Amino acid sequence: MTRALVKPGIHVSLALLLAALCSGCAGRSSYAKRQFVLEVTRPAQPARQSRDAVLVVRGFSIDRLYDGRGLKYRKGESEYEADFYNEFVLAPQVLLGSQTRNWLSRSGMFRTVLEPGSLVEPTHILEGNVLVLHGDFRDRNLPQAVMQIRFFLIAIQSSPPQIVLTRDYQAAHEAQAPTADALVAAFDRCLEQILSALEEDLGKVL
Repeated sequence: MTRALVKPGIHVSLALLLAALCSGCAGRSSYAKRQFVLEVTRPAQPARQSRDAVLVVRGFSIDRLYDGRGLKYRKGESEYEADFYNEFVLAPQVLLGSQTRNWLSRSGMFRTVLEPGSLVEPTHILEGNVLVLHGDFRDRNLPQAVMQIRFFLIAIQSSPPQIVLTRDYQAAHEAQAPTADALVAAFDRCLEQILSALEEDLGKVL
């Protein structure tokens, strides 16, 4: 009977290879995706006197640069990076539209605030276009969240419908650290600032 001869060095090489593969598997498992939401709370203030206006907040659009759920980081003047492992739980424009709808429904400024597709006839339509949504990490010692949204308020009961408000709202807030958690917390502060300014302007035009 012929027996295959295996040199001792081959056993060592196979052991090292298996150890490396196992180490790689463990490394990948430690990089599980993390998901975040955007969440703001309107300050507890007495509600405004209810009006006859009925608002529908349409689904927001977003600049193609920021499309996708992964967080976006600005690393240089023309250098941007998408984070594969840290992302929003839903598309960011969906989260921003939902938070805007909730904020305005609690303002007391409208008789009701509708979801898109409602059968109730609105008097006004609010549209939003997300222009900027990134973490500015060009200076690692001063990371910032930057957000810019363009809003349109359309009165549809007039003939023809008229745009009664159009404005870009921009906010930037320092993140406590150059991390995803700190960046999302700073995004929340940006959104709170933007929605506060939007509510003030809507009160003027209505």
